[in-house]
Order: sequence, then structure tokens, then C-alpha cells
Amino acid sequence: MSIRSRFLPEKDFPLYLSSDQMAYGRKLIWRFFTFNGISVAFLMENILILYALRNGVSEPLVAVLASFVHLTMPFMIFGKRFAARYGGARTWSLGWFLRYVSVSFLILAPWVAHYGDQRIVSGIILASGFAFAMFRSFGAVATTPIEGEVTTAENRGQFLSGNFLRVNTAQIIATTLLILITSIVDDLWVYQIVIAAACVTGLYSSTLLSRVPESKATRESAKISLGKALKTLWINRRTRILLFAWSAGIISFMMVNPFMMIAVKSGYGVSDYTALTLSLVLLFGGIISSLINGTMSDQVGPRPIILMHTAGMLIPAGFFALAPEQFYPAAVGAAFFIGGYCKMGVLLGLGHYFLSAVDEYQRVGTILYIRILSGTAAGLSGSVIGGGLLSALSSLGFTGMDIYRNYFRTAAAAVIVMIIIVRSLDKLHEWPIKNILRLLVSPRDFYAIYVLRRLQSSRGGRYDTREVQRLGAIRSPVSEDELRNQLESPLLSVRVQALRALGRMPFGKKSEDAVIHQLKTGEHTSAWVAAEILGEHRVYRAVELLRQGLSSTDRYLQGKCMVSLVRLGDKTSYPVIASILSESKNPRIVIHGAVALGLTKDPAYLPLLLKKSLDDSLPDSVRDEVLVSAASAADARNRFYRFLKQYHRNRSTGISQLISDLDAPHIGPDDISVLSGEHPPKLFMKLLHDRSSSSDAPLAAAVHQVLQETEETQLPIKTVFCMALILTSSRQKV
Repeated sequence: MSIRSRFLPEKDFPLYLSSDQMAYGRKLIWRFFTFNGISVAFLMENILILYALRNGVSEPLVAVLASFVHLTMPFMIFGKRFAARYGGARTWSLGWFLRYVSVSFLILAPWVAHYGDQRIVSGIILASGFAFAMFRSFGAVATTPIEGEVTTAENRGQFLSGNFLRVNTAQIIATTLLILITSIVDDLWVYQIVIAAACVTGLYSSTLLSRVPESKATRESAKISLGKALKTLWINRRTRILLFAWSAGIISFMMVNPFMMIAVKSGYGVSDYTALTLSLVLLFGGIISSLINGTMSDQVGPRPIILMHTAGMLIPAGFFALAPEQFYPAAVGAAFFIGGYCKMGVLLGLGHYFLSAVDEYQRVGTILYIRILSGTAAGLSGSVIGGGLLSALSSLGFTGMDIYRNYFRTAAAAVIVMIIIVRSLDKLHEWPIKNILRLLVSPRDFYAIYVLRRLQSSRGGRYDTREVQRLGAIRSPVSEDELRNQLESPLLSVRVQALRALGRMPFGKKSEDAVIHQLKTGEHTSAWVAAEILGEHRVYRAVELLRQGLSSTDRYLQGKCMVSLVRLGDKTSYPVIASILSESKNPRIVIHGAVALGLTKDPAYLPLLLKKSLDDSLPDSVRDEVLVSAASAADARNRFYRFLKQYHRNRSTGISQLISDLDAPHIGPDDISVLSGEHPPKLFMKLLHDRSSSSDAPLAAAVHQVLQETEETQLPIKTVFCMALILTSSRQKV
């Protein structure tokens, strides 16, 4: 394929991208970032700093070299013009192709040193570094808009963190390889080979970008004039503040990270091997940052991410401001790790905030001005302020680490100012910072965030059901919003699992409203789960809807409404529930009606429950449930349940358990003869009649009423045992 066909469009751009096109675009960009990460590892600022220092470039000029990536941002204007004609993806692709062509001239510097003076060598390095940064700016005008094209609000933070993760992972692998090589051979020709390998890999990665699909949005956005784009940016308060905050965020790490490398190399005089190892630590910090912030950024919002990590730059700045005279690898390594971690957090947060706050048809012009103006500010802070300050301190007679201690004191003060600027960003959907800090120290909540991210990117159907079930098992309150969203799922299984998950945790008014809505609209589907949850959570304003549910033809709903109304203490509904139980032959209604009346603890309903247990048209298991509810009404539930459990396993063992539980003087163990038959002996029944009739207590009266109205031959042995335990209940006074 020719260069022209690679970088020029073959057909018109669609109005919108399909979900498949977006997924394909994300896949290509992720592949690009993986290969580009290898190239960047071999050409990142720390490698260029080491290469420049090894080729005799002065420290102030090295500071300028590190600032080119920001000072060349005005060249985005040329990229904008190209994007307006050929689209964003090909602009990005061409810019990266040309930057790797231009940086290849760095290879010539050591050879020229044999034939020319130092000024020529420095000129080649600076010119090549300038072109490398310039063509990056040319292509960077389309980077953020294209990333916005292939993402949605639900997966944007995850995608951006995935980009950084791939870059940093590839950089760690490449840098580790470079460290191993330089530990064996520490000559300039090694750097030349590394730069050549970076250029070849970078040229390949740039061709991947030209295949990324895009809609008309990026090109139409690029067609907006510079004047109109600037006016739009400035009039809109949110984007105007973002311009200053973006500058502040980048300045915060530009005044710290590059100068940490200069400090350890020139201040402590460490070897290239040690310096590269610290570069590796810096990258590792970025990887951890990508993993952690990528997991939570879509949930917690971008603004707190930017603010926290800008403030975090005070830690490495503070360390070097008070740096000891002796080099301590662990302490310096920690400073580099935090510097890498915070830099990646700032970059991720800024990109996420931009795509969330700026309309897609305004992105090219807006990002152009933001990058140019913020890049200029950051570049000047690094080259003019940073490099100038180093020169001034040196001319004032400071030497060694004294130069860098004084420099970082100034840098720390500058970072404090940057924090104040970043804090002025408009709030989007976000968490309070204290909640984010609590999240970071709570494995349960952080795992819930991870599952939420999987849920939002799932393929639907049973995958959604599985992830919602997992959220329910975690029981973390951070999942409340997403569980509430899942109540809108078209799948009943997902809605039911979301309701159950909400029911396992405390929830707020919005979720309460959502559960009530399910009760109101989910008859024959999810309403029965909602009814159960509303009762368990004591949502009293749902009483009227629950009353309506008592007349529903949905037997699941009707049963749960009975139990929930009793939990809510709606005594008006008790007679209705009793009537439904008395008339119903439906096992589910009988079970739930019995449970509901058992929860009332009202002896008035005990005769109804005991009589219902005599209905031989009901399955034995249902009649057992009714008896357990009857025992519950008399506070004898645990004793009767224990007996019943043993009785079903072994009748003799169960009777022994009953005898031990009948510890009140009213019916003693000696009064019980052989009780292993289907019906109790007459002697035992006579004793039961005598004990129930000799007491005026409500429970005894209820038992006596049932005995009077029922033939002894109709009384199953388990019902009789239940009545015996009721007569010995702690509530029974005789």
C-alpha cells in the first residue's frame, strides 16, 4: 500500500459509528499503543535526557529538550488543517509516521562528534528532538477526538486507562531489556541501536492508526475556524476553566519528574544503569495508576482523579526539597514511583474530563487550544523557569544536591498553586474525595467497582445476570447506583438479581423510589421481590401499594405483600390477611399468610393457624410451615423447629427433644407416655385439655378453643406437640 493511499481517505465518513466499528477502532488503538509503547520506551524523555547528557549536551539545554513536547504544541494548527480535509485518524497516523522518521537523525550525533564541535552535536540532538515533538503535536490534535469517537460515557475511563496501561507495560518490558543490555555493555552505540529499533517499531504502529474508523464529527469539528473555536472555548465557562486546569495539571509533573532524573544523574552522580532502573520504577508507578484509576474513574468521576494526583506531586517534590546528601535507593525509588503514579493519574483524569465535558463537534478546536496554551505554559515552566532556575542556582555558587534541594522547594510551591487552579474545575458526576480515599483502603468496595466495570462492558443476557449476582454477594454500597440502573433491564432475571442485591444493603431514597416503581409496575414479574424488600427495609410509604397487592392475581406478589404489611405493622391489613389465609388452598399463599400472622405475635390468630395445619388437602411440608408460624406467634418457634427437625430425621430422637423442651410445670416429661404413633394417647390429650382450660392466658385460651372445636382423631401428632410447646411458652402465664 502506498503512502498516499495509507494516509488519504478512500470514502466519505459515516454520520455515526456502529458499536462494532467502535469496538474495532478501540482494538486498533489498543494495538497501536502496545507497539508505540515500545518505541516511546526507547525514546521517552528520560532516555533522551541520558542520551543527550552522554553526548555532552549541557543541563540547561537538556531541560529545554525535555520541554519540546510542550513547546511545540502550536504545530497542532497544521494538524487541524489536515484533519479538516482527511480526517482525524489519518492525521494522527501521519503525524506519528513523520515523528519517527525525524527522530532517526539522533543516531547520527555520536558519529558527527568525531568530525564536528559540540555545538553541531547539540544542534542535531535538539533539532531531531524538536521535530520528534513537533510531528507529535501535528498528530495529537486528533488523538483525543478519535478516542472520543470510539468510546461511550460508560467505557471511556476504562478505555483511556487501557491505553496508558498498554503503553506503560510495553515501556516496562522495553526498559527492562534496555537495563539488561546497558548493564552488560554501556556504550553509546547501544543507544543508537535502541533508537533505530524504536523508529522501526514506531513506523509500524503509526500505520495501524490509519485504519481506525471515524464519523464525520472529527472532520467537521476540525473545519471550525480557529477564531470561532477560541471564542467557543472562552465563552464556555467549563472549557475555559479546563484550559487553566489542564495547564496546571501538566505543569505540576513537568516541574517535578524530569528534574528528578537530572537530580539523581547530576546531583548524586548515579550510573546510567541506576538511572534507567529509576525510569523503570517511574513506569511501574504509571502502570499501577492505570490499573487503579482505570478501574474506578468511570464511577468516581475525573475531577477528583485530577485533583488528588496533582496534589500527590507534592510528595516527590517535598522529598527532593529535603533530600539527604547520600543517595538512598529505596527512598528515591519511592519518590519516582509516586511521581509516575501521579503523572498517569493527572493525564487519565484530564483526558476523561475533556471527553465528558466537551461536545464531539467542538473537540478538535478546543483540544487544539488547550494543548497549545497548556503545552506552552508547561514547556516554559520546564525550560525557562526550570532550566533558568538551575542555571541561576549554579551561578549563585550552589553545588551538588544543594542546587536541586533549592529547585524543588520552588517546584513544591508551584505545585500548591496548581492544586488551587485544578480545584476550580466544574464538578461533573463525581464522588467526594474522602469517599474515594475510603474506597482505596476497602478491598470489598474496590472489588465492587471492578465488577461494576465488568457489568457495564458485558455482552448482556446471562452475563449481566451473573455480574449482578456477584454484586449482590459483595454487598458493597458503592454499587447502589448501577444496581438501580439494572432495574431498567429488559430481562427479568437481571431485574430480580438487581433487586435482591439492593435488598442486601442499606439504600437511599432514589433506590427506594426505584424499588417502589418495580412494585407498582412489575406484577407477575419482579413486583414480588420488590414487595419483600420494601417490608424488610421498613419502607412505610409503600403500605398503600402493598395493600393493593393483597388482591393481586399474582400469587407470588400476594404472598410477599402479606408478610411485608405485617413487618410494617399495618394492623388494618391483618384481618384481610387472615381472611385470605382461611379461604386459600394455594400452598404459597398459605405459607406466606401463616408466616405473616405468626409475625403479628397476636394470640387471636393462633386458632386459625392451628386449624389450618389440620387441612389434609395441603402438602405435609406446607402444614409444617403453618405449625412453625403458629409456634412463632407464641415465641416457641425455635423450640418447635428444633423438635420438628429431629422428628423428621428420627421420630424417637425428636420426641426425646420434645420431652427435654417441656420444662414448665404445666406438662412435665413424666406425664407423657408413648408418643410414637400418628395420634397422641388419650391420657396426653386429657392432660392437654386440663392444662389449657385451667388458665386464663390468651395462648392457653387459643389452644383450648382448637381442642374444643376439633375431634381428637383429627389432630395429627405434630399439631398436638406444637400446642404442648405453646402451653409451655415463656409468654404463657398460668
